[in-house]
Amino acid sequence: MRKLWLLFVLLLILSGMVYAGSSITFPGNKVKISLISQTPDPVKPGESFDLKIRVQALTSNAKGDYVIKNLKIEMLKEYPFSVLDPERYDRDLGSLDDGEVRDITYRVKAAPDSPDGVNRIKFRYSSDTEGSLDGEGYLSINVRPIETTLAIASLKSNPEKIPAGSEAELNAELKNSASSYMRDVALKLDLSNTPFTPLETSSEKRIAQLAPGDKAEISFKVIADTNAESKPYRIPVVLTYLDDQNNKFSRNDSIGLLVYSEPELDYNIDDSKIARKGDTGEVIISVSNIGPSKVKFISLEVLPSKEYDLVSNDKIYLGNLDPDDFQTASFKIHAAKSNPKILLNVIYKDAYNKEFSKNFELPLNTYSNSEAVAYGLVKPGFGILQLIFLIIGLVFLYHIYKGLRHKMTLGASLIHGLKRTIVHLARFLLFFRWGNLKTLPGKLKKILKEDGSLK
Repeated sequence: MRKLWLLFVLLLILSGMVYAGSSITFPGNKVKISLISQTPDPVKPGESFDLKIRVQALTSNAKGDYVIKNLKIEMLKEYPFSVLDPERYDRDLGSLDDGEVRDITYRVKAAPDSPDGVNRIKFRYSSDTEGSLDGEGYLSINVRPIETTLAIASLKSNPEKIPAGSEAELNAELKNSASSYMRDVALKLDLSNTPFTPLETSSEKRIAQLAPGDKAEISFKVIADTNAESKPYRIPVVLTYLDDQNNKFSRNDSIGLLVYSEPELDYNIDDSKIARKGDTGEVIISVSNIGPSKVKFISLEVLPSKEYDLVSNDKIYLGNLDPDDFQTASFKIHAAKSNPKILLNVIYKDAYNKEFSKNFELPLNTYSNSEAVAYGLVKPGFGILQLIFLIIGLVFLYHIYKGLRHKMTLGASLIHGLKRTIVHLARFLLFFRWGNLKTLPGKLKKILKEDGSLK
């Protein structure tokens, strides 16, 4: 019997522990107030919340109908809570029949310096049949400074600027600023709609428990796409955890990751109207973006050199170049020597507006006259050599014609023409021997005197 009594007392104690803070009864056991909800739960210091309670007329053993007339419920004004509408601390509920319930909602504000944890709200009631009675017990309101409990203290990438196609390590530091343990901590990176992919690990990491004031590090490995454009990318981060009262919290944040690949430009002579030394013509130079990032504000300049003369403007602005795109610039140049090297300077900016300046040279191939004609770069011309061969040919044809006029056969005419052509060629060459050249001025002077032109 004694054991049963002890068990009964223990159950009563446990029952009181379970329901403490969730309901209030009043002397005489006629009215009970129960907590229905607190929204939000927990509430932050300095913020407001909706407190919904239920007022119930308890069943009476009295014979006949039992009615509580002109029932009034009052929330006691005590720190750290206050009703937003001061006139609404009292609520008139009218009459309540035996077992009837009424629901009431208070809009309550927590003081900015509210203590962290469970805080109390008390009530009193009055009616025509009872005086003013304070309730036995209180309602528990959970106050937590959510913004400073568990947070991402820092999140860095190594390297700070991630080249396209390269790996990086993201290191996050979590700090528990609360006075209680945090459990089942999870940090998740939302890499959708970004050029990053998790590498060797998932995009979510967990920590079983984090003690008050402690820090923890979480690392992720990612790889950037090979065609990732150089620019900052926003990565959403979700932090979830449970506090010591098993309340679940979720924080949405974001970090910025920088992708950077140094611009890669390629330069070529696309076309040239200069085939030989001494030619003047248009030279077209192409600038191609062979990297994964946009290149901005490109300008190309031809620098002076002894190997060529610039006939046109020396500088051309090309603008911006997207990846796998190109632009061309045209300059008019006179080739002062064979195979001149065109000296150039290019200025441009990367995606982060860092300026680059680079000098480089491009070889301009030229050819001899015969090579240029053979390659179809220039049309065949009529030079002195061609003139000499033409005169020799005409002399040869003239003597063949004379042979045929003197009734010679065709074969004899050909031999006659060849011999006479050789004789004329020999005389022409012998004319330029030193003896003739030495007396040539005197002979010319004599001819001019005879003509009367020289006196």
